[in-house]
Amino acid sequence: MTASRRQFLTGRVAKPAPEFRPPWTSELRLAQHCTACGDCAPACPEGIIEIKDGRPRIRLNGAACSFCGACATACTAGAFDRDQPEPWPVRVEVGPSCLLAAGIACQLCTDACDSAALRIDLRVRPVGAIRIDAAACTGCGACLAVCPGAALQLRDDRLTQRGT
Repeated sequence: MTASRRQFLTGRVAKPAPEFRPPWTSELRLAQHCTACGDCAPACPEGIIEIKDGRPRIRLNGAACSFCGACATACTAGAFDRDQPEPWPVRVEVGPSCLLAAGIACQLCTDACDSAALRIDLRVRPVGAIRIDAAACTGCGACLAVCPGAALQLRDDRLTQRGT
């Protein structure tokens, strides 16, 4: 990754985006079971799985994961474990570029959230703030594409626990 002089001096050097693996799997499980066949990618009806360096990863690109399980069904190598209590520990978080923080009314992300995990707290003046119900958030990514300020991002608790 190359940063311009301006980006470097202003501290706006973009961090590489974290790699998110498909639901029902993990880095360890992929290392143990994935054969790099790539069957999971074309099986995804949303088209959000791509193969990079022989491993599947999620690229939402305006789409969201429906957790249909087609990727897990297509995998014959056992790289996916549908018996997990939840598909993945990925949740959304709101960054400082949220339009509400600038006093501009917006609720596009709350409208896009089918699980009602994103809500506007009108107690915060002047126009409210987004509150996230972590227990309700599935990490599907539906809210990311509609955010005009690109203030939303996904966070994988497994990556934060390793310190990356």
